[in-house]
Amino acid sequence: MPTAFRFVLTIILGAALAATAAAQPSALLVRGVTLIDGNGGVPVDDTTVVIEGDRIAAVGGADLPIPDGAEVIDGRRRYLVPGLMDMHVHLRGGGSRRDGGAVTVEQERAGLRGLHSYLYAGVTTIYDAGNRSAFIFQLRRKERADEIVAPRIFATGGTVASPNGHGGPYLVEAWPEDRAVLDEHIATGPDILKIGQDEHGWMMRPLINQLPVDLLERIIRHYHEQGIRSTIHVSTERTAWEAIYAGVDTLAHPIIQAPVSDAYLEMMAVRRVPTVSTLTIGEAASRLVEHPEHLDETLYRDTVESEEIARLKTEQRAREQENGRTGWLRTMTPIAQENLRRLHAAGKDIVVCGTDQFSGPAVHRELELLVEGGIPPADAIVIATRNAARFLGRLDEMGTVESGKLADLVILDADPTVDIDNLKRIVSVIKGGQIVDRSALDLPVNRGPL
Repeated sequence: MPTAFRFVLTIILGAALAATAAAQPSALLVRGVTLIDGNGGVPVDDTTVVIEGDRIAAVGGADLPIPDGAEVIDGRRRYLVPGLMDMHVHLRGGGSRRDGGAVTVEQERAGLRGLHSYLYAGVTTIYDAGNRSAFIFQLRRKERADEIVAPRIFATGGTVASPNGHGGPYLVEAWPEDRAVLDEHIATGPDILKIGQDEHGWMMRPLINQLPVDLLERIIRHYHEQGIRSTIHVSTERTAWEAIYAGVDTLAHPIIQAPVSDAYLEMMAVRRVPTVSTLTIGEAASRLVEHPEHLDETLYRDTVESEEIARLKTEQRAREQENGRTGWLRTMTPIAQENLRRLHAAGKDIVVCGTDQFSGPAVHRELELLVEGGIPPADAIVIATRNAARFLGRLDEMGTVESGKLADLVILDADPTVDIDNLKRIVSVIKGGQIVDRSALDLPVNRGPL
């Protein structure tokens, strides 16, 4: 690596670490804030939240004592919500999922910028649902070792699928003959197994291979035996029924091909299988073609590189105009919205926020689409916090503002239960009990003219 480039990267990483590396007080206290705790209840005025270390130590009224040496944040006229979560990310910058070799400095920096866009947007936890293993697991390791400033990272690495099916690179045809393929994946350390299982896919492509249900069940059981949860890419009701029958823990997408049946909703009301919303991935293409000006919104300009915005407006927009899929996507999104609204009515803990995108602004668009589809803003907040923690199987330690849970929080200057767009009105982001210096993140908003 050239010495000059190594020096520049050292400065960048050092500045990023400075975002939370300053000397920390004995405790952090948010006083007088209106609390929206993520459980779906009414906001509670004049609340005090005490943070010690990386955990919430106490939640109460104005009479809660202030620990000696605590830093006090004035929460009056502010709103406190749990840190937002995106449970379907594909972080960009790491190269092809089949690439070998070491992760380059340029790739790590690209990934770090993507991670910073999430933190800046109030997203404190992500699940990467398929990526180059070396890339995403290196970033995960550095985040967990506090070597980088980033949201909490849960990841799959490579995905599992049938040969000539939806995804890869871990391709399975039979059990136990292909057990070694699964064990190779398990050895990389995935937090969650992601299976690709779709006969058409989102874009109405020709029929592709699927895993037989008995093999699907055996794969899921093998990962469960290693303590690893599972999610699956499906988009039709039939494939969702089969996956749930096979024992899958969560669904990576809603049903998009047609309205769901009453029988499906009745089953989900009992089984309550977390289902990730991913409205943004379908809507993004049609929105880019019809309304490219949305990329000029402040949050996009603040967090997405100008070169990437220019590429989206020109090359990617032209590609979407040529491939003819925008009509299908425009049709698909309302179907998915209505299916999610009905699913939410069947069980308030089922729908989970996820975008199938790569940067923080997409989370806010996802929540806007859920609200536009008929889900109340207060419920959308639960979908992006408590329900996301349930998707991860970690509701006991994150997702709501309660004593003993991780102190991942966002302070706002407007009420998001009145207008979901107010989730963008961020005053402070707290991750693991530390205030994130958003001005130190490696993002366009923090760079002067080149």
